[in-house]
Amino acid sequence: MPEAFVEYAFRQRVRLIREMASGRVGPGTLLGFTRHNPAIITCGPAGPNGSIKGIGFIHREEVLEETLERMREELARPFDPRRAAEFLLGEIYVEDKIDFGKLTTLELAKGHTWRNLTSGGPARATILFFTPPETSYELRCDVEIHESGPIWEFVNSVHDLFHRPSKPRDWKKTPAYLFKIREIYDNGAEAMGVRIL
Repeated sequence: MPEAFVEYAFRQRVRLIREMASGRVGPGTLLGFTRHNPAIITCGPAGPNGSIKGIGFIHREEVLEETLERMREELARPFDPRRAAEFLLGEIYVEDKIDFGKLTTLELAKGHTWRNLTSGGPARATILFFTPPETSYELRCDVEIHESGPIWEFVNSVHDLFHRPSKPRDWKKTPAYLFKIREIYDNGAEAMGVRIL
């Protein structure tokens, strides 16, 4: 995985969460969230489509079950935003646990993206990151859809750890997408579309 992309998509995001957890929220905070909310681009029966979705890396398969056990324990506790941020930093955003070849998100709307990715053909998507004024990465991915199992549980759990709903959410309504990264292009102002993976 290209070091520049890991620095951008993971390490800088961890630094942003640390700042938020310590109460330091400034003008750069919202701009920093562009790393969390790329455009997911698909094409299929619903036509060409771009959808902004919260996205994140997943843990490697060999540590996933241990992580899920800790997440279950944390979700059983009353919600405390500061503790949730500490849990994410201490248990989830741990670099040596991350599979940098995969990204995940939830399908909350089941609209155009859902229709395009469930049309029966190969499920593919492009993930487009852009942080003004000039940082941009394009990831071309194969996509798996998970409606049960450890990947589905992980993605729903991460969402609810940070965005804890006031009443339990029906996870059966929110499948998870697993994006397997096949190519990465640096679309920044200097590189202009150079393939880096």
